[in-house]
Amino acid sequence: MEKKKVSKKNWIPVISFVGFLFIKTSIVGYFSSNYIIHFQLSENLKIENNSKAFEFLLNPPAAIYRKYYFFDVQNSVEVLNGKKPILIEKGPYTYRVEWHRKIENFFEKDKLNYSQSTKIYFEPSLSKGNQSDVITFLNIPATGMINKKKMETMAVFIMEHFDTELFIKRTIKELISGYDDPLMELAKKNNGKFSIVKNNGTEWQRYVIDTGFIDPLNIGKVFSWNGLKKLNYWNSEKANQISGTDGTFYPPYLNRSSIIESYSPEMCRSYGLEYLRDNEINGVKTYDFHFPSDLFSASKLEQEGFCDGKCLGNGVLNISNCYGGVSGFISQPHFLNADEKFVKSIKGLEPNKDIHDFLIHFEPTTGVPVAGNVRFQINFYLEPNKDIDLVKNIQPVLLPVIWFDEEIKLDLQTTEELSKVAFYVRLVTIIPVSMVSTGILLILVSSFFLLRNSRNKLNKNVKKKIYLAEEAKLFTNDQIDF
Repeated sequence: MEKKKVSKKNWIPVISFVGFLFIKTSIVGYFSSNYIIHFQLSENLKIENNSKAFEFLLNPPAAIYRKYYFFDVQNSVEVLNGKKPILIEKGPYTYRVEWHRKIENFFEKDKLNYSQSTKIYFEPSLSKGNQSDVITFLNIPATGMINKKKMETMAVFIMEHFDTELFIKRTIKELISGYDDPLMELAKKNNGKFSIVKNNGTEWQRYVIDTGFIDPLNIGKVFSWNGLKKLNYWNSEKANQISGTDGTFYPPYLNRSSIIESYSPEMCRSYGLEYLRDNEINGVKTYDFHFPSDLFSASKLEQEGFCDGKCLGNGVLNISNCYGGVSGFISQPHFLNADEKFVKSIKGLEPNKDIHDFLIHFEPTTGVPVAGNVRFQINFYLEPNKDIDLVKNIQPVLLPVIWFDEEIKLDLQTTEELSKVAFYVRLVTIIPVSMVSTGILLILVSSFFLLRNSRNKLNKNVKKKIYLAEEAKLFTNDQIDF
């Protein structure tokens, strides 16, 4: 029995239908899959008892190391006589960081109260130098007393009584762990000890944060810090706002135009990070965010209320009000993104964006930081005072004393889980796009065949009419020209 030949014309509507079906299915599939993934992510991001986010808060699955770089003053006597300071950077002295958090309570569904302490442990194998290294360092308690204008007469008497020097020799261990200081003892502060590291091993921070229960975009958002809903260090409502997250959690679904806000107790303010570049860390595609170059812009700081009157210059923030009145300033290491005058007033500084920038690598869908380097520098402003022999000949200078690099890296297991999540999210995007492309291609193919068949049919009709006309002698040979 002879097989019936299927005409190509019969397949054209089928191809078109399949194309439209592909497009419709992909659109429905994209939105439904997107909803499911977003719903699942939102559920996993909620901070509640026994959830993954809860465990992440209590025991971050990350290696955290803090690297301290100290500035050793090479010409302390000359500095007292008005010469430019010559500094040599020593370090890194690397310490393993352990966060200890205690959950106080959940309340109002979307709020969580917790306290935090930090403990550091020296890691010789990751350090360049030993804790026994001796450096010449600024006497910060003495600097603080000199800065207290209302106590000048008393300060002169006290410092002469204790034979106080502006620059002292101390070991790295003494500077980190603390050393006995007569001025601290006189002030009855910190059990008479001075230390660069604040509150090591003690609970001094209490946060109330958003659990993400109502809105996952608000996860980690700070409601209050140490009982404060706003600060009182600065000169405007905006500057005193506590906004953004606690630095553990960040909002999901980041894009390249996002501004990521956090509150920093060390900076005594909230700040925002901006997009820098796309990257890949351990197989996870990331968006890298960093400090805007104008974060400490003088005009911006003055406008927003971060300065008493005029700022000292671009790239530095006066944090004296939240550190007991000591003339302290925070900046990026080696005065990165600061005025050239700060760099030129010191010998031994070389700002380098690659090693001094504040940078965090985020997996954009979950908002989880895969790795990062939190980098700050602490500086003290020295100026001459004719009534105090210790500083009467000194030249005005913003002196760096230390900068640190807190390096954070997620463990391999968590990184692999993030990689899988990111892969599934990309798959949900790629498959519908591929189906839409295939559907459009099928429709174009069917349209091509349909147009070709229509044209062939038209040509046949025209030729038939010409043939009939020729037969009827309606045209001469000269009138027919194809």
